Amino acid sequence: MGDLHVAQIKRRLKDTTYPHIDVSDLGAHSAEHVEQAQLTRALAAFVLTKVARQSDEDAARSVTDGPDDNGIDAIAYVDSETPRLYVVQSKWSDAGTKGASLEDMMKFQKGLADLVSMNWARFNDKVNARVPELDDILLNTDLRIEVIFASMGTPAVADNVRGHMDDYVATLNEPTEVAVFSYANQGFIYKLLVDETRSSQIDLTVELSDWGRLEGPPDAVYGHVSGTEVAGWLRDHGDFLLSRNVRVVLPNSEVNNSVLETIVDTPENFWYFNNGVTALCESIDKAPAGGPERRQGTFGLKGVSVVNGAQTVGTLARALRQGKQAELDSVRVMVRFISLESAPEDFGKRVTRATNTQNVIGGRDFVGLDPEQARLRDDFSVDNLTYAIRSGEARPEPDKGCEFGEAAVALACAQSASLATQAKREVSRLWDDTTKSPYKSLFNAKTNHLRVWRSVQILRAVDQELDRLRTGLDNRTKGYAVHGNRLIAHMVFAQLDLAGIQDHAADWAPTLAQATELTAKVLHTMKDKGEAEYGGYTASLFKNATKTDRLATLTIDALEVEHVR
Repeated sequence: MGDLHVAQIKRRLKDTTYPHIDVSDLGAHSAEHVEQAQLTRALAAFVLTKVARQSDEDAARSVTDGPDDNGIDAIAYVDSETPRLYVVQSKWSDAGTKGASLEDMMKFQKGLADLVSMNWARFNDKVNARVPELDDILLNTDLRIEVIFASMGTPAVADNVRGHMDDYVATLNEPTEVAVFSYANQGFIYKLLVDETRSSQIDLTVELSDWGRLEGPPDAVYGHVSGTEVAGWLRDHGDFLLSRNVRVVLPNSEVNNSVLETIVDTPENFWYFNNGVTALCESIDKAPAGGPERRQGTFGLKGVSVVNGAQTVGTLARALRQGKQAELDSVRVMVRFISLESAPEDFGKRVTRATNTQNVIGGRDFVGLDPEQARLRDDFSVDNLTYAIRSGEARPEPDKGCEFGEAAVALACAQSASLATQAKREVSRLWDDTTKSPYKSLFNAKTNHLRVWRSVQILRAVDQELDRLRTGLDNRTKGYAVHGNRLIAHMVFAQLDLAGIQDHAADWAPTLAQATELTAKVLHTMKDKGEAEYGGYTASLFKNATKTDRLATLTIDALEVEHVR
């Protein structure tokens, strides 16, 4: 690295994003200052063209650098199956010797904290012009935040400097992964240039255990490999490995979190629990070593692309990033490689479509086998109501009944703050094992159909009132209403007199009216307590069972004091 690479990067910037950068706010500065600032902004934009796949013009428009930028130089949003917000800080240097300082990182971290907390008063006009858009983005419960510090310095970032951002990102990721931080030094940025000029073809040499071969055409081989090896494919080749896949890795997927649990807790069971990976390739060659012996074989695979199993590969790579090397060594992954060398022209597309459209049987489907669910369905029907149990069943009209998922959430919110949090964080965990809690604590022989139905009605009353209130709320309170809706429901349940919930003769309308009336009071009290106790990114707060349990206690205590007064 050195002057040559700096010159090459500068030339690429001037050919791509640099001409589109707005520097109208720099008119009072010297030409030298303007060029340095324009290069800094162009660098941030260039990174976005690579990681967010933006055009040069769109990336330039994403730049927020300028006076009062609060440490953030660019913000870009990609609306995909997993929506992503890219937040970039960049530092241009002609010398290319210094990396990020602790002061730089602290400023960037503070700006990120203000961004996720929607403290817009601390940002400049460029950011504030996008507030309506950013408000909606940050209220998306599926959002992933990619945090990138791009520096022309050659050194790796110092541990204490990186640690400052890593520690903050860890708070955002407690208990589920919301954000990821990357440091892009000069070497990383230069690699982005190199990747533009070379083929994206991925060639792998793979050791297959207990392998087999399907004589084509098309030709195919299959077997199993270590979790460490599969994780390394994504680490070494990035998203190019998934270029033919119908979707990328889903960071907040409930299924992926279950896969990670298997890797960490019982890696020896991974092969039995996982469907494995299917990849297309241009050709397959077997090395002579091992001969026809099927116990172990070495295969050369050209032009590899994973078409099914992106979530498996991504979760294995996630475990590798988390330092689970020993566990990954114990993981065995079933893989198959299909060669397109002698295949019909459209065969690759057909494989991709077929392997990604088969129905997956999950915990939700096994609920229908529970006799308690059949009992509840029958009891609902006696009251001329519909209780839909199985996946795919038509959802009844709101006044005609409910479906199992809504019932599970309602009962969870009624029971405890921790289960209300689970309903927000990973709702499928409420029923992924129908033989034990939390499912059994919600649905058992004592679960009365009228309690289920009336709990659903309370949940709906709370949700409808929160939807009505949202338009008149400030940004922070709106965040509590959206991300904290399940905890709010729990606290409304806690304030209600539910003595008649299983009594057919009880008039339920006054209770539903009270639930509606309590919703705003609970919301505002919870917001006040939450801001005083925690603040920060509300999406992370309401997925943390320890914090939500304390927040619920503080809020309910405050409501009781107010009631006494």
